Amino acid sequence: MDVIERTISIPGLEIHTVETGEGAPMLLLHGFPQSSRVYARAMAAMAAMGGGARLIAVDMRGAGATQVTPGGYDVKSIERDLLGLLDALALERVMIVAHDWSAFAAFELCLDHPERVSRLVAIAAPAPYLELNRELAGALVKAMKDLWFQVVVATPVLGPRLLSRGKQRLTRWILRHFEVQPMRDDDVEAYLALLRDPARARAAGALYRQLILPGFWNLIAGKYRGRVLRVPTLVLYGAADDLIPHDALRVSPDDADDLRIEFVPGGAHYLLDDNPAEVARLVREFAGLPVTG
Repeated sequence: MDVIERTISIPGLEIHTVETGEGAPMLLLHGFPQSSRVYARAMAAMAAMGGGARLIAVDMRGAGATQVTPGGYDVKSIERDLLGLLDALALERVMIVAHDWSAFAAFELCLDHPERVSRLVAIAAPAPYLELNRELAGALVKAMKDLWFQVVVATPVLGPRLLSRGKQRLTRWILRHFEVQPMRDDDVEAYLALLRDPARARAAGALYRQLILPGFWNLIAGKYRGRVLRVPTLVLYGAADDLIPHDALRVSPDDADDLRIEFVPGGAHYLLDDNPAEVARLVREFAGLPVTG
Protein backbone atom coordinates (compact mmCIF):
# COMPACT_ATOMS: atom_id res chain seq x y z
CA MET A 1 0.00 0.00 0.00
CA ASP A 2 1.58 3.27 -1.15
CA VAL A 3 1.14 6.05 1.40
CA ILE A 4 1.65 9.76 0.73
CA GLU A 5 2.11 12.26 3.54
CA ARG A 6 1.86 15.96 2.84
CA THR A 7 1.12 19.34 4.33
CA ILE A 8 -1.70 21.34 2.76
CA SER A 9 -2.06 25.09 3.21
CA ILE A 10 -5.47 26.61 3.80
CA PRO A 11 -6.18 30.14 5.09
CA GLY A 12 -4.68 30.34 8.59
CA LEU A 13 -3.65 26.70 8.92
CA GLU A 14 -1.18 24.08 7.70
CA ILE A 15 -2.92 20.68 7.67
CA HIS A 16 -1.07 17.36 7.62
CA THR A 17 -2.69 14.45 5.74
CA VAL A 18 -1.89 10.78 5.10
CA GLU A 19 -3.30 9.45 1.84
CA THR A 20 -3.54 6.18 -0.06
CA GLY A 21 -5.57 4.70 -2.91
CA GLU A 22 -7.47 6.04 -5.89
CA GLY A 23 -11.15 6.55 -6.56
CA ALA A 24 -14.00 8.18 -4.65
CA PRO A 25 -12.53 10.48 -1.97
CA MET A 26 -13.04 9.58 1.68
CA LEU A 27 -11.99 11.96 4.46
CA LEU A 28 -11.00 10.22 7.72
CA LEU A 29 -11.18 12.34 10.90
CA HIS A 30 -9.83 11.31 14.30
CA GLY A 31 -10.87 12.00 17.90
CA PHE A 32 -9.07 12.82 21.15
CA PRO A 33 -6.32 12.19 22.17
CA GLN A 34 -5.40 10.55 18.89
CA SER A 35 -4.31 11.60 15.39
CA SER A 36 -4.53 10.36 11.81
CA ARG A 37 -2.40 7.44 13.02
CA VAL A 38 -5.57 5.81 14.38
CA TYR A 39 -6.71 5.04 10.82
CA ALA A 40 -3.54 3.22 9.72
CA ARG A 41 -4.86 -0.33 10.18
CA ALA A 42 -8.37 0.45 8.92
CA MET A 43 -6.86 2.06 5.80
CA ALA A 44 -4.70 -1.02 5.20
CA ALA A 45 -7.73 -3.28 5.68
CA MET A 46 -9.85 -1.21 3.26
CA ALA A 47 -7.08 -1.23 0.66
CA ALA A 48 -6.75 -5.02 1.00
CA MET A 49 -10.48 -5.46 0.36
CA GLY A 50 -10.27 -3.75 -3.03
CA GLY A 51 -9.81 -0.40 -4.73
CA GLY A 52 -12.24 2.35 -5.56
CA ALA A 53 -11.47 4.75 -2.72
CA ARG A 54 -9.01 7.57 -2.18
CA LEU A 55 -8.45 7.52 1.60
CA ILE A 56 -7.34 10.80 3.17
CA ALA A 57 -6.63 10.68 6.92
CA VAL A 58 -6.43 14.16 8.43
CA ASP A 59 -4.63 15.51 11.49
CA MET A 60 -7.14 17.97 12.90
CA ARG A 61 -6.20 21.49 14.05
CA GLY A 62 -3.69 21.30 16.92
CA ALA A 63 -3.30 17.50 16.69
CA GLY A 64 -0.83 15.13 15.05
CA ALA A 65 1.48 17.01 12.70
CA THR A 66 -1.03 19.76 11.87
CA GLN A 67 -0.26 23.31 12.98
CA VAL A 68 -1.14 24.45 16.49
CA THR A 69 -2.92 27.80 16.55
CA PRO A 70 -3.86 30.06 19.50
CA GLY A 71 -7.59 29.79 18.69
CA GLY A 72 -10.03 28.26 16.26
CA TYR A 73 -11.11 25.18 18.23
CA ASP A 74 -14.85 25.84 18.10
CA VAL A 75 -17.08 23.78 15.84
CA LYS A 76 -17.57 26.46 13.17
CA SER A 77 -13.82 27.02 12.87
CA ILE A 78 -13.19 23.28 12.51
CA GLU A 79 -15.97 23.14 9.92
CA ARG A 80 -14.20 25.93 8.00
CA ASP A 81 -10.96 23.92 8.23
CA LEU A 82 -12.69 20.99 6.55
CA LEU A 83 -14.20 23.17 3.83
CA GLY A 84 -10.81 24.79 3.25
CA LEU A 85 -9.20 21.39 2.94
CA LEU A 86 -11.80 20.20 0.42
CA ASP A 87 -11.26 23.35 -1.63
CA ALA A 88 -7.45 23.01 -1.47
CA LEU A 89 -7.74 19.40 -2.66
CA ALA A 90 -10.24 20.42 -5.37
CA LEU A 91 -12.81 17.97 -3.98
CA GLU A 92 -16.40 18.95 -4.64
CA ARG A 93 -17.92 16.13 -2.62
CA VAL A 94 -16.54 13.52 -0.24
CA MET A 95 -17.59 10.76 2.09
CA ILE A 96 -16.55 11.45 5.69
CA VAL A 97 -15.64 8.99 8.43
CA ALA A 98 -15.38 10.72 11.81
CA HIS A 99 -14.45 9.28 15.21
CA ASP A 100 -15.28 10.79 18.60
CA TRP A 101 -15.40 14.62 18.75
CA SER A 102 -14.66 15.13 15.05
CA ALA A 103 -18.18 13.83 14.38
CA PHE A 104 -19.57 17.07 15.85
CA ALA A 105 -17.75 19.02 13.13
CA ALA A 106 -18.76 16.45 10.50
CA PHE A 107 -22.44 16.70 11.47
CA GLU A 108 -22.20 20.49 11.30
CA LEU A 109 -20.69 20.29 7.82
CA CYS A 110 -23.45 17.92 6.68
CA LEU A 111 -26.15 20.24 8.03
CA ASP A 112 -24.65 23.46 6.61
CA HIS A 113 -23.25 22.11 3.33
CA PRO A 114 -24.91 18.81 2.44
CA GLU A 115 -23.83 19.28 -1.16
CA ARG A 116 -20.19 18.70 -0.08
CA VAL A 117 -20.76 15.37 1.73
CA SER A 118 -22.00 12.24 -0.03
CA ARG A 119 -22.15 10.01 3.06
CA LEU A 120 -21.16 10.15 6.72
CA VAL A 121 -19.94 7.45 9.08
CA ALA A 122 -19.82 8.58 12.71
CA ILE A 123 -17.89 6.28 15.05
CA ALA A 124 -18.45 6.22 18.82
CA ALA A 125 -20.15 9.61 18.69
CA PRO A 126 -23.73 10.40 19.67
CA ALA A 127 -26.09 11.30 16.86
CA PRO A 128 -27.18 14.91 17.46
CA TYR A 129 -30.87 14.17 18.00
CA LEU A 130 -31.00 11.93 21.06
CA GLU A 131 -34.10 12.63 23.14
CA LEU A 132 -33.37 13.48 26.77
CA ASN A 133 -35.80 11.10 28.47
CA ARG A 134 -35.51 9.65 31.98
CA GLU A 135 -33.61 6.61 30.72
CA LEU A 136 -31.01 8.64 28.85
CA ALA A 137 -30.67 11.18 31.68
CA GLY A 138 -29.96 8.35 34.13
CA ALA A 139 -27.39 6.88 31.77
CA LEU A 140 -25.63 10.23 31.41
CA VAL A 141 -25.45 10.67 35.18
CA LYS A 142 -24.02 7.17 35.49
CA ALA A 143 -21.51 7.89 32.72
CA MET A 144 -20.02 10.78 34.68
CA LYS A 145 -17.88 8.28 36.58
CA ASP A 146 -16.11 7.68 33.24
CA LEU A 147 -16.40 11.16 31.69
CA TRP A 148 -15.22 13.27 34.65
CA PHE A 149 -11.92 13.85 32.83
CA GLN A 150 -13.60 16.11 30.25
CA VAL A 151 -14.09 18.91 32.76
CA VAL A 152 -10.52 18.44 34.01
CA VAL A 153 -9.05 18.64 30.48
CA ALA A 154 -11.13 21.76 29.78
CA THR A 155 -9.86 23.55 32.91
CA PRO A 156 -7.30 26.20 31.90
CA VAL A 157 -3.74 25.57 33.11
CA LEU A 158 -4.66 22.44 35.11
CA GLY A 159 -5.91 20.35 32.17
CA PRO A 160 -2.97 20.99 29.82
CA ARG A 161 -0.49 20.48 32.67
CA LEU A 162 -1.95 17.08 33.57
CA LEU A 163 -2.04 16.02 29.91
CA SER A 164 1.56 16.95 29.19
CA ARG A 165 3.73 16.76 32.29
CA GLY A 166 5.36 14.08 34.38
CA LYS A 167 4.12 10.55 33.76
CA GLN A 168 1.02 11.85 31.93
CA ARG A 169 -1.24 9.68 34.07
CA LEU A 170 -4.39 11.48 32.90
CA THR A 171 -3.61 10.95 29.21
CA ARG A 172 -2.69 7.31 29.85
CA TRP A 173 -5.97 6.80 31.72
CA ILE A 174 -8.00 8.31 28.85
CA LEU A 175 -6.27 6.01 26.35
CA ARG A 176 -6.47 2.83 28.41
CA HIS A 177 -9.76 3.17 30.29
CA PHE A 178 -12.11 2.80 27.30
CA GLU A 179 -10.32 0.07 25.36
CA VAL A 180 -11.46 -3.53 24.90
CA GLN A 181 -8.49 -4.90 23.00
CA PRO A 182 -5.26 -3.50 24.50
CA MET A 183 -4.12 -0.52 22.43
CA ARG A 184 -0.67 -1.05 20.93
CA ASP A 185 2.08 0.34 23.12
CA ASP A 186 3.71 2.16 20.20
CA ASP A 187 0.41 3.89 19.40
CA VAL A 188 -0.05 4.95 23.03
CA GLU A 189 3.50 6.30 23.14
CA ALA A 190 2.96 8.25 19.91
CA TYR A 191 -0.14 9.96 21.33
CA LEU A 192 1.60 10.68 24.64
CA ALA A 193 4.60 12.17 22.83
CA LEU A 194 2.39 14.61 20.92
CA LEU A 195 0.79 15.90 24.12
CA ARG A 196 4.16 16.46 25.80
CA ASP A 197 4.23 19.58 23.66
CA PRO A 198 2.62 22.19 25.97
CA ALA A 199 1.12 24.02 22.99
CA ARG A 200 -0.69 20.87 21.83
CA ALA A 201 -1.89 20.19 25.37
CA ARG A 202 -3.28 23.74 25.56
CA ALA A 203 -4.98 23.18 22.19
CA ALA A 204 -6.64 20.05 23.64
CA GLY A 205 -7.96 22.07 26.56
CA ALA A 206 -9.34 24.71 24.19
CA LEU A 207 -10.98 21.99 22.10
CA TYR A 208 -12.83 20.68 25.14
CA ARG A 209 -13.91 24.16 26.25
CA GLN A 210 -14.94 25.43 22.83
CA LEU A 211 -16.26 22.36 21.00
CA ILE A 212 -16.60 19.09 22.91
CA LEU A 213 -18.39 20.19 26.08
CA PRO A 214 -20.62 22.71 24.22
CA GLY A 215 -21.36 19.99 21.65
CA PHE A 216 -22.65 17.62 24.32
CA TRP A 217 -24.70 20.40 25.88
CA ASN A 218 -26.27 21.32 22.53
CA LEU A 219 -27.15 17.66 21.98
CA ILE A 220 -28.75 17.26 25.40
CA ALA A 221 -30.58 20.59 25.12
CA GLY A 222 -32.06 19.59 21.76
CA LYS A 223 -30.48 22.48 19.86
CA TYR A 224 -30.12 20.41 16.69
CA ARG A 225 -33.84 19.91 16.35
CA GLY A 226 -35.29 21.61 13.31
CA ARG A 227 -32.06 21.11 11.35
CA VAL A 228 -32.79 17.98 9.33
CA LEU A 229 -29.85 15.76 8.42
CA ARG A 230 -30.22 14.83 4.74
CA VAL A 231 -26.83 13.13 4.24
CA PRO A 232 -27.05 9.31 4.41
CA THR A 233 -25.46 8.47 7.75
CA LEU A 234 -24.19 5.34 9.49
CA VAL A 235 -23.44 5.56 13.23
CA LEU A 236 -21.14 2.84 14.56
CA TYR A 237 -20.81 1.97 18.24
CA GLY A 238 -18.69 -0.73 19.79
CA ALA A 239 -21.00 -3.40 21.16
CA ALA A 240 -19.05 -3.26 24.43
CA ASP A 241 -19.40 0.53 24.75
CA ASP A 242 -21.78 0.90 27.68
CA LEU A 243 -21.59 4.67 28.22
CA ILE A 244 -25.10 5.00 26.73
CA PRO A 245 -27.60 2.10 26.75
CA HIS A 246 -28.20 0.74 23.26
CA ASP A 247 -31.96 1.09 23.50
CA ALA A 248 -31.56 4.82 24.29
CA LEU A 249 -29.90 5.41 20.92
CA ARG A 250 -32.93 6.24 18.83
CA VAL A 251 -33.18 8.93 16.16
CA SER A 252 -36.49 9.99 14.62
CA PRO A 253 -36.75 9.94 10.81
CA ASP A 254 -38.13 13.48 11.13
CA ASP A 255 -34.63 14.57 12.23
CA ALA A 256 -32.56 12.33 9.95
CA ASP A 257 -34.37 10.59 7.12
CA ASP A 258 -31.52 8.21 6.23
CA LEU A 259 -29.64 7.27 9.40
CA ARG A 260 -29.00 3.88 10.89
CA ILE A 261 -27.10 2.72 13.97
CA GLU A 262 -25.03 -0.47 14.13
CA PHE A 263 -23.17 -2.12 17.00
CA VAL A 264 -19.78 -3.59 16.12
CA PRO A 265 -18.60 -6.65 18.06
CA GLY A 266 -15.25 -6.76 19.76
CA GLY A 267 -14.96 -3.06 20.48
CA ALA A 268 -15.96 -0.08 22.57
CA HIS A 269 -15.08 3.62 22.28
CA TYR A 270 -11.71 3.07 20.57
CA LEU A 271 -13.39 0.99 17.88
CA LEU A 272 -10.76 1.77 15.25
CA ASP A 273 -8.14 0.20 17.52
CA ASP A 274 -10.33 -2.62 18.83
CA ASN A 275 -11.73 -3.92 15.53
CA PRO A 276 -10.30 -2.03 12.53
CA ALA A 277 -11.05 -4.82 10.04
CA GLU A 278 -14.79 -4.83 10.77
CA VAL A 279 -14.95 -1.03 10.71
CA ALA A 280 -13.18 -1.10 7.33
CA ARG A 281 -15.68 -3.64 6.00
CA LEU A 282 -18.70 -1.66 7.19
CA VAL A 283 -17.34 1.61 5.79
CA ARG A 284 -16.65 0.09 2.36
CA GLU A 285 -20.04 -1.59 2.34
CA PHE A 286 -21.78 1.68 3.24
CA ALA A 287 -19.81 3.44 0.49
CA GLY A 288 -21.08 0.91 -2.04
CA LEU A 289 -17.59 -0.49 -2.65
CA PRO A 290 -16.85 -4.21 -3.08
CA VAL A 291 -15.67 -6.12 -0.04
CA THR A 292 -13.48 -9.08 -0.99
CA GLY A 293 -11.98 -9.87 2.42
